[in-house]
Amino acid sequence: MNGQNPAFAEEAVIGGLLLQNLRFHDVAPLISADQFTSPQRSRVFGLIRDRVLAGEDADAVTIGEASPDDFDYALHLASTVPSAASVVGYAEIVRDNWRRREAVNVGLQLVAAARAGEDDAVDIAAGRLLALNAAVTECEFTGKQAMQRAWDETSRAHANGGKLPGITTGLKELDEILGGFHDSDLTIIGGRPAMGKTAFLGGLVEASAEAGKRPGVISAEQPAVQMALRRLSLVSSVPASVLRSGQIDEEQWDKLKYGMADAIPREMWIYDRSAVTLDELIGIARKWKHAHNIGVLYIDYAQRIRVPRADRITEVSLVAQGMKDLARSLNIPVVALAQVVKGVETRVDKRPNAGDLANSDELTREADQILMLYRDEVYNRDSADKGIAEILIEKNRHGPTGFKRVRFMGETMRFADFGGDAW
Repeated sequence: MNGQNPAFAEEAVIGGLLLQNLRFHDVAPLISADQFTSPQRSRVFGLIRDRVLAGEDADAVTIGEASPDDFDYALHLASTVPSAASVVGYAEIVRDNWRRREAVNVGLQLVAAARAGEDDAVDIAAGRLLALNAAVTECEFTGKQAMQRAWDETSRAHANGGKLPGITTGLKELDEILGGFHDSDLTIIGGRPAMGKTAFLGGLVEASAEAGKRPGVISAEQPAVQMALRRLSLVSSVPASVLRSGQIDEEQWDKLKYGMADAIPREMWIYDRSAVTLDELIGIARKWKHAHNIGVLYIDYAQRIRVPRADRITEVSLVAQGMKDLARSLNIPVVALAQVVKGVETRVDKRPNAGDLANSDELTREADQILMLYRDEVYNRDSADKGIAEILIEKNRHGPTGFKRVRFMGETMRFADFGGDAW
């Protein structure tokens, strides 16, 4: 059917939905009204959508009442489609036809932009092509539908036997408070330099990879090889200073071999570029989701993501909004490091709070969870808390705030629970 008139599949979808309204919820993640090739088919599909989401019947008569000009057409489609059994397959054809048309349009726009000398023409075209792979999501619900989804989610959690609902942080006590990282959530992790933010992120990446969640990492702060060296130290417990010096004894070589053997099979993807634009970040994340089905995205760090021709405050605000939109559209957790203003160091209590995030209040507003890292020994050489880090939970839409004290082993870039040997 792909090589035939696109009207055939479009009419089969509409006719099937008129016969069996509830199949709309199977079709909604695949197509939307603007993907139909005629105004009339787009309009009738939209009328069916509106009535189904309102909990009302959608048939030729009710469609005709809402739009008299479409009565005969709706009646014709309902009488010529034998059943709704294949409506999802027809919707997939409609979606694929739309993607092909849009790809042609993107190509034509790229040619025009390139001839006009626009520098970002290729990046824009690539982003639009990758966006074609994003699923259409149902956005309107009745109260009954929303409650049913909440019940289904609660039932799944109950059937899961109380296991962690989100992606693990690798720290048991932190998981108990956060419930892990949740799909569609944006988590911001802030702290001043030397607090261990990058090491903390490395532990999060490793824990999610070990759990089979296929993380993606946007590294605007450090090269991929440096990340890998930190990772090697983490998984082998061999100090990073030893790896850099090359003075490795036999016992350490064995640890490195075992660490490598454990880490290599864990799937993850790294994008290493110092000047990443927001469009570039979104394009890479969509590519990874489509090609590798990543389960979580980590960003090091938010204030290094660029938006061309925007001032600094606007830039960080747009990045915050973009990261949150990305989490929702891909339905994965997005976890980003963030800088904290230097002013915290002028205070008696130098623990940062959510209001100390640099450049933008938008990070605070958009984030579902905000964590701050603090190590007292950075400021006080004689601190009684040597080797201890505090994770300050400043915002948590899924539970309580507060703080947790964990161990920090700087030699191997490792954070751990007091009572265990987690990442």
